[in-house]
Amino acid sequence: MKPNKGDLRKAMKSRLQAVSAAQAAVWSDAVCRRLTALPPYQTASRLMAFLNMKGEVSLDTFLIQALKEGKEVYVPYCFANGHMEAVQMTSLNDVVHGMYGIRVPKEGSPRIAPEQLEWIIVPGLAFDAEGHRLGRGAGFYDRYLQRAPQAAVTAVAWDIQIVPHVPTEAHDYPLPAVLTQSRYMVQ
Repeated sequence: MKPNKGDLRKAMKSRLQAVSAAQAAVWSDAVCRRLTALPPYQTASRLMAFLNMKGEVSLDTFLIQALKEGKEVYVPYCFANGHMEAVQMTSLNDVVHGMYGIRVPKEGSPRIAPEQLEWIIVPGLAFDAEGHRLGRGAGFYDRYLQRAPQAAVTAVAWDIQIVPHVPTEAHDYPLPAVLTQSRYMVQ
């Protein structure tokens, strides 16, 4: 029997909690190196990526590199009503903890419309080879990605987050690419 979203979400959270900080850093560094080699990185001048929570790929070194290369970097800012916007980040030194304990740029940072982004990098709890994603259950990314059809989209994860099957519903946004420390799955 295939798992439902709730069961898979619980299992993945447990699996990710077991990853040591040292192992997470090694895997995250590998993902960051691989991201900078992708074609969207070479061509995008405006990208959106996330600031990780525990159990997610840390993109900090990737974001620092992108900023050094003069790219405009935006990160998600979530609102209690389920709405998400992209807010500009100019330095990791200028972030504070916002909703859900997620790091965000300080209040007053410029925002950008989803239609202006060229590349969006997405987190998740689990992914399968068909580009299905299991998020944390609030639907922020599913709604946001529908507003940015022009953007290249890449999910990032560790190999342990790839599962045989992610249950889906009609509102789930299929991902065209998933990158891990050793795999690159393109639809």
